[in-house]
Amino acid sequence: MQNALQIIRFTRHSLFLTGKAGTGKSTFLRYIASNTNKKHVVLAPTGIAAINAGGSTLHSFFKIPFYPLLPNDDRYSPRHIRNTMKYNAEKIKLLQDVQLFIFDEISMVRSDIIDFIDKILRIYNHNMREPFGGKQMLFVGDVYQLEPVLKEEERQLLQPYYASKYFFDAKVFKEMKLVSIELKKVYRQTDTTFITLLDHIRTSQVTNDDLITLNQQVGADLGQEKGKLAITLSTRRDTVDYINNDKLKQLEGEAMTFFGIIEGEFPENSLPTPLELELKVGAQILFIKNDREKRWVNGTLGTIIGLDDAINGHIYVVTESGNEVDVEHEIWSNVKYTFNEKEKKIEETEIGTYRQFPLRLAWAITVHKSQGLTFNQVKIDFTGGVFAGGQTYVALSRCTSLQGISLQEHIRKEDVFVRNDVVNFARTYNNQEIIDTALKQSKADREYYDAIHAFDKGDMQAALDHFFLAIHSRYDIEKPAPRRLIRRKLNIVNRLHLQIDQLQEEIKSRDRFLKELAVEYVMMGRDCEKENFKEAAIRNYKKALQLCPDLPEAKRRLKKLTK
Repeated sequence: MQNALQIIRFTRHSLFLTGKAGTGKSTFLRYIASNTNKKHVVLAPTGIAAINAGGSTLHSFFKIPFYPLLPNDDRYSPRHIRNTMKYNAEKIKLLQDVQLFIFDEISMVRSDIIDFIDKILRIYNHNMREPFGGKQMLFVGDVYQLEPVLKEEERQLLQPYYASKYFFDAKVFKEMKLVSIELKKVYRQTDTTFITLLDHIRTSQVTNDDLITLNQQVGADLGQEKGKLAITLSTRRDTVDYINNDKLKQLEGEAMTFFGIIEGEFPENSLPTPLELELKVGAQILFIKNDREKRWVNGTLGTIIGLDDAINGHIYVVTESGNEVDVEHEIWSNVKYTFNEKEKKIEETEIGTYRQFPLRLAWAITVHKSQGLTFNQVKIDFTGGVFAGGQTYVALSRCTSLQGISLQEHIRKEDVFVRNDVVNFARTYNNQEIIDTALKQSKADREYYDAIHAFDKGDMQAALDHFFLAIHSRYDIEKPAPRRLIRRKLNIVNRLHLQIDQLQEEIKSRDRFLKELAVEYVMMGRDCEKENFKEAAIRNYKKALQLCPDLPEAKRRLKKLTK
């Protein structure tokens, strides 16, 4: 984690931060977004992921079309791309001003999209030689989890150009060494046996003994004592909808519908909770947003114990931990990044809002929707089979313990699979040589950073010390960036010298004026003496000395009159 922070903060190296489920990837992303001094944007492949990450979607930010982006598509060649994309001046300025692009859920982004972003950033930053136009990229996600979704015709179109659909097989990564740091410590689970079992499933190295251990949970009776709740995870959306609708119908009483309110631009396919939220007392729900008062978090399960009408807008819930809470409407923002020309900074502009209760029915949810969430008890329903790499791992790793899992049917070896492309790429994780090279460069960049701050504070000795340490760490004095830095700082010194010269001239001019004025007071004092106005003469001589303390004539005459 510290290595990753050092690389993001003090270098322009692009970084892939990965790790098993529950290792703190999202926490790292939020920390960087909140604390970095670099101008940045947060992007995600889906609307819901973007809303949760507090950013925008890749497609809306870059205006990326949804079809495969082939390298030989003439519409997006350097010659024609400006006419095709039709970015306005503000968008171009934004692309040029961003220093750090943060991508969440990168495992779901296709390789051709990465190359398209690379092309856009090179062209609009007038920097065709450097990957991503010289911009720093932070990719966050786990390629062992959910993968990009491709239709068969899309796969056939991309196959001649790309080794795989995964982001890491973008052609740009043949030009640059992507630093890949894998977080190791798991916080979600504590049982080492279960953690080891999940590791084997994640990497498709599951043994027969692992399957025997896991399949002991088939039909397991999950306890309901002390308000414990269980949620069903399914790979199929129609299974989830059937379970939720059926369970809701079984409850007594009339259902109440709570209508969400969209203002401005907020795509319906990005809504975090249904526009028409149908609930009954007794319904099992899932909170889908952290509470400001920390009464619940995104992923907390609960049961409806009371419903107020939609106008008053209150829903009463008892959480799985037994806390009774009064739930009110929440507001989600759909943001657009803009460049403030006047203040020269990137701003998040709210272009739309969605107002609704932060709840959804949750007797069941899809494995896809469960990514990033943590549960104490889960029922896993793989009716219809596992159709994407990583689905089994995502489903099982949502649970805090093996004893909290109930399987509807046996997990088979064919339900646990990982693409070879992922396995081969994962061998580059935590490559110490690549990380050390990046950290060595980060040491130099840190010294440059400290040198600049020391210079700006006027501590020239410290500035020189840090600058020489930077050169010692990485000799790049002949490179353009350090030369520009030296030239810029020396220009500041020259500018200050010029200002000092101007100030000295102004001081001399002022002193001449004050001396002339003091002489006039002396002359008025002498006139007063001739008329025997002693007190008036003394006042004039004192005024002369206030203006020019070293005026001999004023001193002599004042001394004579005050004996």
